[in-house]
Amino acid sequence: MTPRRTPSPPPTSPRRPLPPGHFLALPPSFSQSTASFPSGVPSTSSHVSNGLAPNVASLASADFEVDVRTGFLPGKNNIERLGGEWTVWEEALDAARGTAPGQGLRIGGGRQQDELWRQGIEMMPIVDTAGLCVSLPLLRRAHVVLVFLAHFYAHTTAPTPAPRNHPINIPPSISIPLLTISPLLGLPPVATYADTVLYNVLPLDPSRELSLPSNPPATCLASFTGTRSEEHFYVISAICEIAGAEALRLMRQSLDELFLADEVAIRRLTIYLRKLATQIDRIADITMTMLKEVDPEDFYHLIRPWFRGGDADGPESAGWIYQGLDEQAASSAENPVERAENKGRMFSGPSAGQSSLIHAIDIFLTVDHSPTPEEDETSLKLDHEPVTSPSATPSPSRSNEATFVQRMLQYMPLPHRTFLLHLSTHPTPLRQLVVHSAQSHPQLAEAYDTALEALKRFRERHFRIVSVFIVQQARRQPSLRVRRLLGTAGEDEEIEQQEEAESAVALGEIRGTGGTPLFKFLRRCRDNTTKAMIGKPVGPHFDLQ
Repeated sequence: MTPRRTPSPPPTSPRRPLPPGHFLALPPSFSQSTASFPSGVPSTSSHVSNGLAPNVASLASADFEVDVRTGFLPGKNNIERLGGEWTVWEEALDAARGTAPGQGLRIGGGRQQDELWRQGIEMMPIVDTAGLCVSLPLLRRAHVVLVFLAHFYAHTTAPTPAPRNHPINIPPSISIPLLTISPLLGLPPVATYADTVLYNVLPLDPSRELSLPSNPPATCLASFTGTRSEEHFYVISAICEIAGAEALRLMRQSLDELFLADEVAIRRLTIYLRKLATQIDRIADITMTMLKEVDPEDFYHLIRPWFRGGDADGPESAGWIYQGLDEQAASSAENPVERAENKGRMFSGPSAGQSSLIHAIDIFLTVDHSPTPEEDETSLKLDHEPVTSPSATPSPSRSNEATFVQRMLQYMPLPHRTFLLHLSTHPTPLRQLVVHSAQSHPQLAEAYDTALEALKRFRERHFRIVSVFIVQQARRQPSLRVRRLLGTAGEDEEIEQQEEAESAVALGEIRGTGGTPLFKFLRRCRDNTTKAMIGKPVGPHFDLQ
């Protein structure tokens, strides 16, 4: 009979007791409709916490809204359309999108079609949201529809020279229900990655649940342009998420072995890390399919402008004002922002940085994105406002990637943020064991570096996509086809536009839709991944010139 394995402490030091309030030290949760998370924000999970903590028996616990089959994607199919009194929102969204690409609203508005739609939004009744609270999928769909309406309204406002010197007002018919339901999901009242990807896709066969490879994400429910490129941009991101479920499973198994930390555990950890590297490469391969399925010019000129949030012009942005609620009520619903005097709320738009998957892999492998002391001191000097409470978020003016990573956490659904917090406070970190065992178990250190090397490759491939979809497009004029869709070219300009040579434009400080200086952030994330390696890193860096 094989002797029973017993847990042994990490070899670096005796295991310390869990800190007070740690998830693992709290009683398990139980279902009660009035419960809330420790943060005070209502839980949207079916397994609520009664003010204590989520059930963390598994990293795939339903309390985290992480599904063993679909990862951070909902385990049940998203609702396709709201009915009843909320139909008016769906009809407004239908009118904004139009029946075909190019027939919907345009960035900057100005046409009769755009103005009539805006007037309809301003006259639309404020619909009660109480009936949505009976269903998490209903709340998710409502948030998707309302944030799309908010972005349509914000970006059909008459254009002004950037940066805009006055805030954009979001009408009460959108802002009041949006600010009411956003805290229930732990999301801000702006379009996020969750709205465009997690809560916005359906599988190939909507009558069956999502799965890879038999029933993958295939269509999106809401879009700004109705283009094939926009749909594939969301769908490919969703396929990456469902592929990430296997990575989360490997991480959970690894953490189980870390509690044992014996010879068998080290052998298993080595296997799991090698498999994790393979899975990260798989996610990167899926990401690269965007080069084939998404038109870069469409993305940059037609799709990306709709993503812009109130902070899109950087620290000098004017922001958005959500009309209809007093300042105190608005502030309590808008957790992830700082507000400058005489400005609106400085929310960021949807960004890949809001995906919890890569954050989870970073935390598991202990890729440190915290700034150096010199960077931290510089960033504090650049802040317009101090961070006065643990729940406050640094303003977008901070010039280091750690601030951006921390800020993007606030744009994830609350259960996913809770998952990442639990993962980051795990009492037996992987890296601690790997470093201590590097000499006695070199295969473990090699497998750990292999996973980091895969993560670095993922970041380099992401860098390549950004180069193609943003940098190259920013350096050239849009084609006549795109100018026509944007309403900026006439028939008589055809010959002139066809003969116009590609012209380099001053790129300046290109910002991502998350509001951060884009390329500095991407480079630093890649370099931080390399720094985490135990052995000497190999292979050249891909860089953007």
